Amino acid sequence: MWKKIKSLFKSTAFNILLIFGLTILVLYVSMKDDGGQVLDTLKNVNIWWLVGIIILMVFERYLLGWGLGLECRLTHPKYTTMQGFVNSYVAGLFNNITPGASGGQIAQGYIFRKQGIPVSNSVGVLWLDFIVYQSTMCMFVFLLLVLKFHYFYSKYSQFFLIVIFGFIVGAGVIVFLWLLAISPKFYIWLTTTGINIGCRLHIIKDRQKTLANLNTQLTQFAKEIVVLRTHRKMIALLAGQDLIRLIIYYSIPFLCAKALGLTVSGDMYFDMLALASFVAMVNAFLPMPGSSGGTEATFILMYSTLFTKAEATSIMILWRLVTFYQVLIIGSVVFMIAKTRKDVPIEESKIPTTFEEAALEREEVK
Repeated sequence: MWKKIKSLFKSTAFNILLIFGLTILVLYVSMKDDGGQVLDTLKNVNIWWLVGIIILMVFERYLLGWGLGLECRLTHPKYTTMQGFVNSYVAGLFNNITPGASGGQIAQGYIFRKQGIPVSNSVGVLWLDFIVYQSTMCMFVFLLLVLKFHYFYSKYSQFFLIVIFGFIVGAGVIVFLWLLAISPKFYIWLTTTGINIGCRLHIIKDRQKTLANLNTQLTQFAKEIVVLRTHRKMIALLAGQDLIRLIIYYSIPFLCAKALGLTVSGDMYFDMLALASFVAMVNAFLPMPGSSGGTEATFILMYSTLFTKAEATSIMILWRLVTFYQVLIIGSVVFMIAKTRKDVPIEESKIPTTFEEAALEREEVK
C-alpha cells in the first residue's frame, strides 16, 4: 500500500492535478465570504504593471541561467547563457511539481547532459550553485530577522517559531557541510559515534549505505571548496546574482499590491519583503508539490495583518500566478522542446575529468 502511495506521488500528472486541486480548495475557502470583493479588486489590475512584473520574474530566471552559464564555462567555455536560461526554467518547473522541490536538480542534470555537460561536471555545478545560493539566502534572511525581530515576533508569533526553525535548518546545512570538510575530528565523530547513535535510535537503517553516501557527498563538497577558494571573483558574482534574485522574488507581493491599485507606501516595502521571505521559510516544511495549499494559506494569514483578507487574497492570486504558474507554463514548454533535442556530442579528451581539475587548469592558464 505504501509503495503504491509513493509511486503515485512520483507521478508528474498526479502532482500537477494535486497542485491545481489544492489551489482551488484554498481559493474556495478564502473567497467563500469575500469572493465579490476579491474579484472586484482583481478587475482593477493595471495590465502594464502586470506585464512588467512578469518580465521581472522572467529576468529572475535569466539571472539564474546566467549564473549557471558562468559555472559551466569553467569546464565548457562554449556553454551559453541561453542554455543556462533553459536549464533554469526546467529547474523551476520540476521544483514546482515534485514534493519538497526534490526533482529540480535531477531534471537539471538531465538537461545538462543533453546540452553537452557530462554528469561528472554537472554535479559539481549543481553543488556549487546550492552552496552559494543557500549561503546568500541565509545571510539575507538573517539580516531581515535581526532588523525586524521584535516587530515580526509580536505580529506573527504563531508563525515566527517556524520561520526561525526554517532559518536554523537552512543555515545548519551549510555549517554542517563546512564542518565536515574542514574538521577531521567532526568527520571522524560523525562516521563513528554519530552514525552508531543514529542506528541505535533507528533513524539510520543501513549503516554502510549511509556512510558511503556521506563520503560521496563530502568528496563532492571538498572539490567545490577548491573552486570557492580559486575563483573568488566568480563566487562574488554568483552571490550578487542570488541576492538580486531573492530581492526580486520577495518584492513581488509589494509590486502586485501596486498593480492592483491598493494603498501601499514606501514604508511598507521592507515589511512586505520580509513577510515574503518568511512565507518561503514556512513553505520549506510543506511536503506537497509546489507547497500548494499551504503556500496560499500562509500568505493570506500573514499579509492579512497589513491588508484586509480580501485584499490579501487578491495579492496572493496575482503573486502565485506570476511566481508559480508562470514558471509552470513556460517551464513545461521549454522542457518539451529541450528534451526533443539531440544530445550534444562531447570530445572527452578535451574535457577535464572533474570540476575541480577544470577550475585548477583554468587558474593556471590565468
